Amino acid sequence: MSTPTSPAPLDADGTERPDGAPTAPRRPRRWAPSRRVTVLAGTVAGAALAGATRTTWAQATAPDLTGAAQEVAVTGSDAAPTVLALGLVALAASLATSLSSSWVRFVTGPVLVAAGLGAAWSAVAVVLDPTGASGSATGEATGIVGGQVQATATSWPVLTLVPALLVAVVGVMVLLVGRSWPRGTRYRSAAVAAPADPERDPAAAWDALTRGEDPSVEDEDPSAEDDHQSADDDPSAEDDGRPHGSR
Repeated sequence: MSTPTSPAPLDADGTERPDGAPTAPRRPRRWAPSRRVTVLAGTVAGAALAGATRTTWAQATAPDLTGAAQEVAVTGSDAAPTVLALGLVALAASLATSLSSSWVRFVTGPVLVAAGLGAAWSAVAVVLDPTGASGSATGEATGIVGGQVQATATSWPVLTLVPALLVAVVGVMVLLVGRSWPRGTRYRSAAVAAPADPERDPAAAWDALTRGEDPSVEDEDPSAEDDHQSADDDPSAEDDGRPHGSR
């Protein structure tokens, strides 16, 4: 009567290993954000950066034409118009990152980094000099350019640093992790393999002409051609002119 054998020991990944063999250490799996997550993060950060410029970044006081002091709420688009422009640039660059071309990340990555750092610097400039950042808005509100302006910054320029730095981080991730993203080639191969019927699909016919093919030429059935060839090569199928059954 045979003795039952014990199952072979398994490695950390589930594969069998011989007795006495050392167990291979399991390598830690590094997490890398996918293209979808990166594009979503950049889009949200760019939209938040542009939307933050609609809030009040500084409270200014300046005399009007009558000499009375007038309070002016300076928005971010007036105090730092560069932040709004860079937010829109970051939004467009994040959407362009969704393209499957591998060279796109070498363009959108640096653009996102530059947009994030530039917006962060513009927000810090408002905090350091709120009076200078409020000059244009107060001059337009009071009608006096170059008057005595007193302004204090609110908390919004500091809060804007969060989406600005997030845009820069997304740009760095695009440059570092973008090479591991898969390329979308199934649509191209499907378009090449699809037959072009001018009557049913005019667009497919134009695509075939673009590839240098003639959509009006139909491919012959290779099985039918093989049947004709086998019939021609079979000597028993030839009619020798004698009635069937005669010798």
